[in-house]
Amino acid sequence: MTLFLVSCSTDAQQKHVTNSVKLKTPNKQIQSNFDSCLGLTQELLQTKFSEKEFYDYFSLDTRETGFEFENVVLSVKDTLTQMPNGYQIFYDFLYMGDTLSLFRVDFDSSLKVIDYRNFHLAAFRKFIDKKLTITRIKAIEIALKNGMKKQDLDPILNCSADKFYWECKNDCDGCLYLDIDAKTGNIIGQGTVVYQY
Repeated sequence: MTLFLVSCSTDAQQKHVTNSVKLKTPNKQIQSNFDSCLGLTQELLQTKFSEKEFYDYFSLDTRETGFEFENVVLSVKDTLTQMPNGYQIFYDFLYMGDTLSLFRVDFDSSLKVIDYRNFHLAAFRKFIDKKLTITRIKAIEIALKNGMKKQDLDPILNCSADKFYWECKNDCDGCLYLDIDAKTGNIIGQGTVVYQY
């Protein structure tokens, strides 16, 4: 999927352009490319969400957003001296006081979208429409009630062919893992974490 940023727009749209992050770089092209990636990501989100929903539920995650160089990813706080090989834009999806998940879009150096998780867009839409009710906080509560340890517990929103679910696991060999249905809160999968050395 390739998205194009169109330079002409109405005045109403101009009022709501996402504020850019001022990068530490003398290279104006890097800043321009980054701003374009932000705009393209916003356009992608607004294919599923209204402008109001975008501003109500999404927030640019400047800790995760970054620039790919060979084998390293630099953040928006790092000093950039050369053009990156790619851009990673992350938005937090904020719902009912909880950051449910990150939405990530990867761009190559020509600003072409090379990857994003469409299932996140579908899941976020279902949360807003109240078709999914188990938030990250509720998933943690369910996991703790079912024998998981609080330490290192970080549920990840995932999907299968017909379900959205929270993948919960403690990061230790032999520890319990649970898959919790994001609609019902039922346990739909469980087992133990096994590391092979």
